[in-house]
Amino acid sequence: MRCLLIVLIASLTFAVSGCESGGALPDRMRDRFNAPQPKTQTFEGDQRAVFEAAQTALRRLDFQISRSGQAQGILNGHSRLQAGDSFGKARQYTLEIRLHSYEPGKTDVSAVLREQEESSSFAGATDLPIREHGLYSSFFAALEQALKDRTGSTVEPVKTP
Repeated sequence: MRCLLIVLIASLTFAVSGCESGGALPDRMRDRFNAPQPKTQTFEGDQRAVFEAAQTALRRLDFQISRSGQAQGILNGHSRLQAGDSFGKARQYTLEIRLHSYEPGKTDVSAVLREQEESSSFAGATDLPIREHGLYSSFFAALEQALKDRTGSTVEPVKTP
C-alpha cells in the first residue's frame, strides 16, 4: 500500500511538472497541432451574392461542391483525385470557405486549404492544412471575377491587413 502511494505521488509530480522542450518543437511539427489560420478577404456585396459567386468560383477551379449552406455561410469543395508517381498514391485538395456579413454590403470570405494524401507506404491518409499555396490567390481571383460577371461592373475586393 505504501509503495503504491509513493508511485502515485511520483507520477502526479511528474505529470504536473510539465515539459520545457515544447517550445523547441520544429515549425513543421508545431504547425500540425495548431489550428490553421484562414486566408481572408472582404468583398463588396451581400452574403447571398458573394455565396453564389463563391460557388461559381469553385466550379471554375474544377472543384466539386461537397457541402453548401447559404444561411450558415458554409461552402466546401474538393478537387479531383490526382494520381501520384507510385502505385496506390493519390492527392486531393479541399477548400473550406466561410462567409460572414458584419455590415450591409460587405462580406468577409475566409478560406482554408487542406491537402489529403494517401500512399501505400503508410496506413491511412494525411489531412494537412496548407498555409501558403497558389490556390488561395486563384480562388479569390475567381471569386472577384464571378462577382464582376454577376454585377456587370468592376468590383474590387476590400483590402484587409
